[in-house]
Amino acid sequence: MELLQQVINGLAQGGIYSLIAIGWTTVFGIVGVMNWTHGEVYMLGAYVGYFLCMAGMPLLPALIIAMAVGAVLAMLIDHLGYRPLRKKRKMLTAGFITALGLSTFLRYSATAAFTPDPRAYPGILDYKMLSLFSMGGSTLAISSIHMTILAATIVIMVILQLFISKTVTGKAMLAAAQDMQTLELMGAESEKLIKVTFAISGALGAAAGVFVGIIYSVNPMMGALAGLKGWSVAILGGIGSITGSLVGGLILGIAESLTAGFISTGYKDAIGFTIMIAVLLIKPTGLMGFRFEEKV
Repeated sequence: MELLQQVINGLAQGGIYSLIAIGWTTVFGIVGVMNWTHGEVYMLGAYVGYFLCMAGMPLLPALIIAMAVGAVLAMLIDHLGYRPLRKKRKMLTAGFITALGLSTFLRYSATAAFTPDPRAYPGILDYKMLSLFSMGGSTLAISSIHMTILAATIVIMVILQLFISKTVTGKAMLAAAQDMQTLELMGAESEKLIKVTFAISGALGAAAGVFVGIIYSVNPMMGALAGLKGWSVAILGGIGSITGSLVGGLILGIAESLTAGFISTGYKDAIGFTIMIAVLLIKPTGLMGFRFEEKV
């Protein structure tokens, strides 16, 4: 029963990791750059949600606005940071260091604007333990906040999956992840596709930031660790695979919960990087088999 409880505890956190990882993997799969600013979009989305909720706005509209701001911010980052490199065909040589520079700039700008002090969201969700079922005198339960966040994550995933599978733009994104040049020869507008990719990435990152902010707190440095974990999940699932990111996020969330529950909370954050190293050593293509070495 304790094992099942830890698995359930890990699912909500794993769903959040999946949102972060999908933003990572779509940008890398299509644009071919490790977008280290994704963690900062996630952090700024969390702050947008925080300020809106502190102003009295209900969670749902605050979440939608935060996602919209995250989408615009991600497109702005691409327009000012990555697009000039693409035009000069310098993305492979300068894309990585540009991403790190933008990430550092955003992180410390947020520190100057918001101060380094953590801030807690107001009590916008009632906290209570929901019993799922009982067995042998033990009760399996989940908090109402984790249940709400897990449900919201599933809804966002379903909407994203429908967009990818049912729309021309979504199908073009899948094709671009495999071969952008061929897609351009077939008449696709690569720049428009890249803008949509960054918008989706930013919206998902901001949503994850709001969810984490509700559970814990927000601070200007929260994007650093989240970005690394998102990258770990993307590698675990297979770079370029949205389904792989979803599965990888859930695996990492459950692994962290089991580690915290049965070993020590001190090892919780380390397990993600252990998994990433193991995957790179044993199966570099990740669970969904993307040809990682060709993109790098």
